[in-house]
Amino acid sequence: MFLRGIALFGLLSLIHPVPEKVLLDGSAQPCADVKATTSGVPGVHVYAFNAMKIPAIRKSLYVLDTLEWENGDPDAMRAASREYDRLLSQVRKARAIGYATSNGNGDFEITVNQTDSVLVFGEAKWPGEPFYYSAKVVAATGQEEVRVVLLMCNQQLL
Repeated sequence: MFLRGIALFGLLSLIHPVPEKVLLDGSAQPCADVKATTSGVPGVHVYAFNAMKIPAIRKSLYVLDTLEWENGDPDAMRAASREYDRLLSQVRKARAIGYATSNGNGDFEITVNQTDSVLVFGEAKWPGEPFYYSAKVVAATGQEEVRVVLLMCNQQLL
């Protein structure tokens, strides 16, 4: 019975082969609050990571999400600034499974191996904005292409 199951699985994989690579077809977009433009955000540095292998980055993203600095509290703003610097340092040191920079329309493409959970992180310098980043976890298994939209917001707007 076991061997018959293996043979059946092998036959099915010939009929419907699972792609070896997955295309992360993405776009860095301004927040919904920004109505002045319909184009994407150019020049965003986009990294793809195996989400399970970067606990420090996930922790920094969580800390930034939970800090209450939007009210202008100086201590919270300093803590957020330190954490954002720590996050960027960790992003640059971590082993990415893919990287791209968004083009003039805000579009990017990254090809990665099949991976259960991919953390897609985008960051850019934006005049007058203290933090300009977005992150999203997507499943990159069993398909040839995954659409990713990064909402590039000053985190104060969220």
